Amino acid sequence: MASDYVKLTLREVLSQNPRESGGKTVWKVSRASLMVGTAPMPRRPKHPTTTLVRLYVLGAIFLIPLSIGIVLLTNSASRSDHAYRLSHDVGSMYAQGLDFSQGANQNIALSVAEGIGIDIQGGKGVLILSKIRVVHPSDCPGDAARRCTNKGYPVVTERYVLGDRSLRPSSFGTPASLDPASGKVLDWTNDLSARASNFASSLKPGEVTYAAECYLTSPEPRGGVYSRTMF
Repeated sequence: MASDYVKLTLREVLSQNPRESGGKTVWKVSRASLMVGTAPMPRRPKHPTTTLVRLYVLGAIFLIPLSIGIVLLTNSASRSDHAYRLSHDVGSMYAQGLDFSQGANQNIALSVAEGIGIDIQGGKGVLILSKIRVVHPSDCPGDAARRCTNKGYPVVTERYVLGDRSLRPSSFGTPASLDPASGKVLDWTNDLSARASNFASSLKPGEVTYAAECYLTSPEPRGGVYSRTMF
C-alpha cells in the first residue's frame, strides 16, 4: 500500500530497538523498512548502430556544404590577393617608365606573375596596362585644334595587354586606333573610342595616370577576380 511505502536509510533501520532471543540480539525490521523506492531504467535502443548512422548523416548535411563554402571563400580571397599584387607590382614598373612594348620587359611582367603562382600565358588571366591623360587645348595646336574632338575628355594614349585578352576587356574601353607593335594610340585627340570610360580623375596638361588591371579566372563556373591599381 502507498501508506506503507517508506524510504529508510541503513542508519534508520539499525536504530530500531533490538530484542533478545536465545542470548542473541535480534533486530526487528518492519515491512515498511524493506520497501525500497525504484525508478524505471532507461531502455537502450534496439538498433544503436542505425541511430549513430542517422546522426552522422545529419551532421554531414550541414558540415559538408559549410566546408565547401570555406574552401571556396579561402580560394577566392587568395586569388584576389594575387590579382592585387600583380596589378600593383607591374603597374609600379610601368609608372616608373618601363617600356612594355619590348619583349624583354613583357617577360619581366610574366616572371612577376609566375613568382606568385599565376600563369598568365596559360589562359588563366590577363594583365592590361593603360596610360591615360586629359586632352587639353595645348594638345591640339594649329589646324588640329579645329578637329580635336576629344578636347576636355580623358583618353587612353597607350595600351599593353599580356595574357588572354578574351577573358575580360579593360574597364577604360578599347581604342580602335591602337598600334599593336608600339602600344601607342595613334589618334587619341580625335578617336572617340580612345576616351577612357569610368575615369573621373582631373588631370592638368601634361599629367598622366598609369593604370594596371588584372583579371584572374577562378575554379567556379563564370567566376573570376578583378583588381585595378592606379599610379
